[in-house]
Amino acid sequence: MSKTTKPKATSKPVKRRDELRRITRRDLALLVLAGLVLAGHFAFWIASIQRTSVVASVVLVTMNPVFVSLGAWAWLHERPSNAVLAGTAIALAGALLLAAEDIGDPVSLTGDLLALIGSLLASVYLVIGRGVRARMSTVGYSAVVNAVAAATLLAVMFAAGAQVRGLGGESYLLILLIALGPQLIGHNSFNWALGSLPAAVVAIAILGEPVGATLIAAVVLDEVPTLLQWLGGSVVLAGLYVALRRVRPRDLAAIEEAAL
Repeated sequence: MSKTTKPKATSKPVKRRDELRRITRRDLALLVLAGLVLAGHFAFWIASIQRTSVVASVVLVTMNPVFVSLGAWAWLHERPSNAVLAGTAIALAGALLLAAEDIGDPVSLTGDLLALIGSLLASVYLVIGRGVRARMSTVGYSAVVNAVAAATLLAVMFAAGAQVRGLGGESYLLILLIALGPQLIGHNSFNWALGSLPAAVVAIAILGEPVGATLIAAVVLDEVPTLLQWLGGSVVLAGLYVALRRVRPRDLAAIEEAAL
């Protein structure tokens, strides 16, 4: 009786290690840069929320399509389609309506500026991700970039003397939920999408965040949206529909392989 050879159960981990060993110096530099700008995005955005309203901060930090479309066009030669350009214009108009009552207020001006800087950094992160993800899996790319971002933020926190211990159980629970939800699921979904969709399209999808943030702020922080903000949210969703309705993945098989 012949012996049955059992399949190796370590094929995927081995594949991941081989992928990391094959990273070129150029891609490694880009991965480190992506991690640094991602850390900067988080730092500036969190600082922004402390100085302006949630709606204004989230709207301004998701103005990525303007920067991403230009960056992807210049660096990756990905000219946005007419539908994407039209959807961007509509969604940005809605985003401005959402924040119209806060932008320009001297009290929140600093927070608005920090949010814009966070948006610019996030745009650099998306454009870099679009370029590198063509050569790396979602898991490999996310592991390196997130590790660099986390190490950078921890180093800045310790250097600034920020409080890390003694925050209370509820605070640590919320931090854990943020890491599992918006970071592990949310940002990795963007990283997955960058492997098959133009950077400008992924950035357009991020414009849906202000609508969700407005609803959450109303429930959790009692920041009830005004009629103008409801109108702005509706316009943002209309822009998303115009931009994304004709987008199709170029190769579904390749996308599934990249996501493994």
